[in-house]
Amino acid sequence: MRFLTIPAAVDRLGRLDLLVALAIAVPMGSWTLLLLRLAAPAAWVPLLAPAALLGLLALAWRRTAPAAAFAVVGAACAVQVAVPGGMPLLPSLLAFPVAVHGYCAYGDRRAPVVALTVGVLGAGAVTAGSATGYGARLQLPAGYLFSFLVAIVLAAGSIGLYRRMQLAYTAGLEERALRAETEREERDRLAALDERARIAREMHDLMAHSLSVIVSQARGGRFAGRSDPARALEVLHAIEDEGRQVLTDMRGLLGLLRNENSESPFGPQPGLGNLPELLDRVRSSGLPVDWRQRGEPYRLDHTAELAVYRMVQEALTNTLKHAGPVTRSEVRFGWSPEGLEVVVRDDGRGAGASDGVGQGLNGMRQRLAIVGGSLHVGPGPIQGFQLTAVLPRRTDGAVGKAAT
Repeated sequence: MRFLTIPAAVDRLGRLDLLVALAIAVPMGSWTLLLLRLAAPAAWVPLLAPAALLGLLALAWRRTAPAAAFAVVGAACAVQVAVPGGMPLLPSLLAFPVAVHGYCAYGDRRAPVVALTVGVLGAGAVTAGSATGYGARLQLPAGYLFSFLVAIVLAAGSIGLYRRMQLAYTAGLEERALRAETEREERDRLAALDERARIAREMHDLMAHSLSVIVSQARGGRFAGRSDPARALEVLHAIEDEGRQVLTDMRGLLGLLRNENSESPFGPQPGLGNLPELLDRVRSSGLPVDWRQRGEPYRLDHTAELAVYRMVQEALTNTLKHAGPVTRSEVRFGWSPEGLEVVVRDDGRGAGASDGVGQGLNGMRQRLAIVGGSLHVGPGPIQGFQLTAVLPRRTDGAVGKAAT
């Protein structure tokens, strides 16, 4: 079972393991050596004494090498039990249930079955050995002794299994915490990429619109300079204002890209209240724009207002760049209980180089999709190009400032 799987990295042999082994080995080993000297056959003492001490000292590796420690303790106990006429109930046998606990807690998947099987067999061997020699003098009923020894083995194994489950539960918590941290870092990374993509869209909208307006104004100023120098100066002032504004906005955007940890916005973003200024800039570049709305306006959230503003800005920018000679462009807002419909059309020569696949139109679609809207592009009803955005209604209220 996954819950009982022990992590590969266990503690190395440390002071705690040595202290536990010494705490058991010193009193039990001393008591065992004393009993061997007083009651054990002298011929077997040179074999029994090292086996008892070796089994006790092997407990120091019950966590770092549980299988090896269990094998050494089991072999040492087997030697003590197997000696003819020996002492099968020596105090050093206490090392065996401790080794069972360590093997069940820190061993592999087979450890609990192996440890309990060997323990039951060992209890039977000790019970059989207690019927002769020194064990017979104790006059212990075989059934009671066997049950008592099996109970000790089962208790040690149960405590070891409980410890095993604790370790597995802790490892699971650590794994989930690590996975949660990894997922959080991935979300942060994706959020940073999304933010950079948003800044890239802002930069595209800003540069495409501003440069299109500047180019159109410069073209008009070049022709006006031949016959109306005053008009040419006005155009130059408009170009200067537009260039100063785009430089200011660009500094804010680039500042965000340089400072990845910045959480502050790069400035107030435009909304429907900024439409008059946008339309005036477009008109000053020589493109006539007629703006109308029907229905009762209501307030949109900031993200939706920004999406609508950028959609109108990108549509008019495409008209300036691709539509050719245009006698009229229109912006229509239709407010209804179901939502807002925004239509931008012109009577130019058509979509040209931006027929629904450009970066600007993709940016429009992404912005509108975020607020649950959709964008449709295609030819106008008679000629030219038309963009239609539909945003579902989400909040009520009045729009702060209307465009004119």
